[in-house]
Amino acid sequence: MKFKMKVSKFNFCAIAIFLTLGIFGSTKADGGIAQFNSSNKSTQTLAQTLPPPPATQPVTEPEAPPILSESAPDQIALATHLQTIKARMYGAYWCPHCHTQQELFGKEAFTAITYIECDPRGKDAQPDLCKAAKIQAYPTWEIRGKYYTGRQSLEKLALLSGYKGSSNFQPQLPSP
Repeated sequence: MKFKMKVSKFNFCAIAIFLTLGIFGSTKADGGIAQFNSSNKSTQTLAQTLPPPPATQPVTEPEAPPILSESAPDQIALATHLQTIKARMYGAYWCPHCHTQQELFGKEAFTAITYIECDPRGKDAQPDLCKAAKIQAYPTWEIRGKYYTGRQSLEKLALLSGYKGSSNFQPQLPSP
């Protein structure tokens, strides 16, 4: 069976409207149903709100991929500060935004972060802590009793946590 699609001005307008709404809107998955929320924000926080992979699929790797980026002294200092004030990062091993957040710190610095694995299939999982904290998206940061959903820049984490040290956060290249 062959399908032909006639391209018209109407099709281009519909595509343009759809793309525009996609840029200025966001979706929220709730129980498997996507809900559209319009927004006039020009920036978007990245968070994984989809449910975890189905339990019927065998989990072959219950750990996140390794962190490949190197930590600079300022990343280590911020991570140490976050540990000192008892900040926490809630996440899931399969969440791509969580992994990107880890890469922003680098492998040395991230060892100082208090990380809570929310997926019960993950290594050292603590799903009860996640449920008690009402975590609904990954990553979620808990800093000084407040929750911040989505991947955060190191500059924003420094600001939210009251970090006063050097903040020359330079992205580091992964080791070969």
